[in-house]
Formats: sequence, structure tokens, C-alpha cells
Amino acid sequence: MDSRAGVAVEFRLLGAVEAWAREGQLQLGPRKQRFLLAVLALNVNRLVHVDRLVALTWSDKPPHTAQHAIHVRISQLRALLAKAAADGDGVEIDTQGSTYVLRADPMRVDAHRFRALVARSRSATNDHEKVAVLREALDMWHGPPLADAASPEVAAQLFGGLQEMRLAAMEECLDAELRLGRHWAVIDELIELTALYPHRQHLLGRLMLALYRAGRTPDALAIYRAAYRQLVNELGLEPELQLQKLHTAILRGEPALDLPRPAGQARHVPLPTVAFAAPA
Repeated sequence: MDSRAGVAVEFRLLGAVEAWAREGQLQLGPRKQRFLLAVLALNVNRLVHVDRLVALTWSDKPPHTAQHAIHVRISQLRALLAKAAADGDGVEIDTQGSTYVLRADPMRVDAHRFRALVARSRSATNDHEKVAVLREALDMWHGPPLADAASPEVAAQLFGGLQEMRLAAMEECLDAELRLGRHWAVIDELIELTALYPHRQHLLGRLMLALYRAGRTPDALAIYRAAYRQLVNELGLEPELQLQKLHTAILRGEPALDLPRPAGQARHVPLPTVAFAAPA
């Protein structure tokens, strides 16, 4: 049973669409019904017009019965939440004319908790606190948003800004980890992220710096060469100035890049192959 069991009704959108109540995970019904709940949860406490729901639910020409189908599914969701929510939970779906609204505390929706934690991280008084808050926020993601309820195109339309916020939060967190001297701890994570996002040059720079601080200068330089080849030969772009300056500083072994190594830490671990694929 998930850790959300035993608490008031909460909603997950950062991955598969789920709802959890005191009795455990709720069965939200078919794909389109899960999607409708996700849209209402993303817009919690805001009115959503039925025309907007129809347009998002059917990317092609909607059927003549589309509005009726929306109403039926919303009614089923309303009954489901009414049954799951205990007295005083304050979770319900209201209908106002041609609009619907999910009324709930926004902090019961993981997307809104994520935003709140990222905002809180910016007022952290030190990097230890910043890392703790950002890791809590990033741990809320369990896959692509709306993974089982919407097409990638619709998910990108609804969550594009939030996904960019996630990547920025990752970079901020890794920057703080590096400032704390945790370069050994983040190398594997950075290798995975640069493979997923090979054109985010900030991540490439963080990987180069982590490798350099771990005593793996040849590996750091190899990362730059691979990125340079792709950017110049395949995309016709020069590396950003910041990445070029970091490359020069590593070549020179500038002391400003260094941080003390943990006592007894080995200097070299074989580097897994990092592929820098061109975008589709």
C-alpha cells in the first residue's frame, strides 16, 4: 500500500494519474475519466469550461455527444470523491452552468506542492536546506506527467512549463550539491541526465566539473569533446561561452575549480559511455 494511504484525498499528476484516500488508491475509471480529473486538479479551485474539456479530451473532431460524455464522467468522478472523502475533507467537484471546478486544498495536488517547494527552496538559508527541499520536490515525479491519461502532445501543452521548472530545479539542486563538495555523489546522476538531455549545456558543465573534482580530468575533457562535436558538426552551434570557459579552466587546472576530496576517496572510477544523440 502506498504511503499516501491513511491521509485525506490527494492527487498525483506527475506520472500516472492517481488519487489516494484513507482507504488506499482510488479506482478512477477509464483513460478519459482520469484525464478529466487531472485537468480539474491542475486547475484546482478554478472554473474549467466544458468546451475546454472537450477540446483537450478529443484532439480530433469531437463527437456530437462530447459534452454529454463529459458530464457523465464528471458525475462519476464526483460520486467517487464524495464516497472517498471523509467529513471535513473539503474535496468535491461542483458544477456551475457549463463549468466544473474541483474544490480542494491545492497542496493535495502534487503539481502544486512541487511548485510550492521549488519556491520555498529559493529562500533557503544554506545549501543543505536547499538540497533537502529540492530533493523532496523532485521525488514527487514518478514519470512523464499524465503518463497513462493523455498523449505526449496534450501533456506537453498542459505541463510544458512545469517540466521546464523540474529541469531548472534539478540544475539548481546539483549546483548546490557541488558547492557542498558532493561531486562523487552526483556523477552517476549527471551521466544519466546528460544522456536524457544532451543539449542542456548547464548539465554538461556540471558533469565536467564533478568529474574534474573527482580527479577524472581526461573524462571531463572527453565529455566536452563529445558535446563539441555534436553541437558544431551536427547542429551548427558553438558551445555556450560559460562551457568554453569551464573547458579552458579544466585544461589549465585552475585552483578556483577545486574542492577538498573526502578522506580516503579513490580518485578514479571507470566512466560509463555517454551518448550525445541528435534531436529527432
